[in-house]
Amino acid sequence: MKSQLNPEMLDHVIAFHGHLCPGLMTGVRVAELVLRELGPRSSDEELVAVVETDNCAVDAIQYLLGCTFGKGNLIHLDHGQNVFTFARRQDDGGRVTALRVERKPRPEGASRDLTPDQEALMERVRAGEGTEEEQREADALWRQRSLAVLEMDEAEFLTMREIPDYELPDRASVHPSIACESCGRMTMSTRLQRIGGRNICITCAAEALSEAAVFWPIGVVCNELVAGHAPSRAKSPSSRLVIDPELAPALEGIEARQRLEVLFYLDRAEEHPPLLQRRRRDPEQPLTGVFTLRSPARPNAIGLSRVELLERRGNELIVAGLDAWDGTPILDIKPSEDG
Repeated sequence: MKSQLNPEMLDHVIAFHGHLCPGLMTGVRVAELVLRELGPRSSDEELVAVVETDNCAVDAIQYLLGCTFGKGNLIHLDHGQNVFTFARRQDDGGRVTALRVERKPRPEGASRDLTPDQEALMERVRAGEGTEEEQREADALWRQRSLAVLEMDEAEFLTMREIPDYELPDRASVHPSIACESCGRMTMSTRLQRIGGRNICITCAAEALSEAAVFWPIGVVCNELVAGHAPSRAKSPSSRLVIDPELAPALEGIEARQRLEVLFYLDRAEEHPPLLQRRRRDPEQPLTGVFTLRSPARPNAIGLSRVELLERRGNELIVAGLDAWDGTPILDIKPSEDG
């Protein structure tokens, strides 16, 4: 089947996009297929398009199908592929049958329908080295190739298949705007990141992260202490420090040490701890500065334990006296000065 789009509507699509090109015409053919299979143009959010490219074809899809970023019914997946999925929302929401349309790859060894001389001409013009006459010739060739897409049989270059039980993305929703605590610009709340206890926009996040210290766990704690149980160094059972196998060479010679210092990330600590706290949260104890306590609620959630090394098993250390919960990320291991 060839394109059935009337010339006036085609002119509107070209004007919306800004120029005529094969990519735009591919979008026209995709949109025509969808209109035929799924019904009329979307007046609001009822027709959803998920596009896996940001090329010229998407402009034809926006114009002809009424799927736009602003309404939330145009979803872009940055895969760089001519793959498009469409579905029409039902009144009861939920899952529907979607339509997936793909541009067929060229057969291996197939040309782009240009002669070597034409390819060379297009390269010169793209590089800004063509004469005025060559520019006119390239424009005419480009228009010819673009309009040829409208004359192609749909089955020659597009595939279509149904996807049953397709889960539609949520409808567009309105989120409050909050001021970025770095630049002050109002930012959609769902696009803010929590960095260093502050709400930071994406623009400022890169700079904020570059100024922050970044650590990678070297291993994990395995023991019987579960979250909610206050660990005690005097009562904690033996623990396994499971170190990343790639870092196992860093353990060579550690058997000669009896006592180690283990630094770990307090990954379940509260986010904004008070600077004045009561020892072991005992209400009868006076308020004391957190830097005088071993409280896990700290400005930087880093814990330290001096432990007794009982045994090494390859990339695992068996230790006693660790006051860290099961699953705690380990940041570093150092020999203790007293052992």
